[in-house]
Amino acid sequence: MKLLTDEMEAEAENWDKYAENDIVKRAKTMSAMSYNMYLFTKGDGPLKTTHDLFTQAEFFAEQANKMHKTVKEFAFEVPGSAEKNDLLQILEKIPVHCQQLQVLVKSPTVGKTATFNKVDAVISETKRLMNEIAKLVTACFVCATKFEIEFRGNIGGHTAVEGDIIGEYSSQRASRESSAVWRRTPSMRRAIQPQTQHQQYLTAGGPSSSEGL
Repeated sequence: MKLLTDEMEAEAENWDKYAENDIVKRAKTMSAMSYNMYLFTKGDGPLKTTHDLFTQAEFFAEQANKMHKTVKEFAFEVPGSAEKNDLLQILEKIPVHCQQLQVLVKSPTVGKTATFNKVDAVISETKRLMNEIAKLVTACFVCATKFEIEFRGNIGGHTAVEGDIIGEYSSQRASRESSAVWRRTPSMRRAIQPQTQHQQYLTAGGPSSSEGL
């Protein structure tokens, strides 16, 4: 999982000029979450109990679902191409892994052996989801650079403090998240055709009342 986390961080760094967009912010947040889960398996980090681990995994799945929504909006701006097809193929896998992770987190356990097996299953599914998210971020970066797609807008931030479980967003903070706005750069837009005299006539609302007198 640490390797996937490092790959995610490296990919996010490629987005320096898009540093304020939702995809980068969510990728970095999810990277921090997965790293905390990795540290837990080593007996280190802010997650101290299995309850902390499962809570973190649940927030991780929530962030992945939000990432799915953000990238889906981004994909509308990507022209039909092989790159867009690759992006959509990865994108459709995210909800499946999110649902599977959420099911594992909520599954009841009794006894140490069952809890150990649940921890192992949650970590494994988180790795699989993290792997798809890393691929998704790469695919988004490829599309954004090739088709010169700009981003405007950002999400509500969250600064983690030492010992905090990253991802504990309040409902009020979540409700203040602004919507993402993606757009093509001017160089990629279609030129606006000048209006014909007939179009100008219709835009003006036709003849004025005085002309009919």
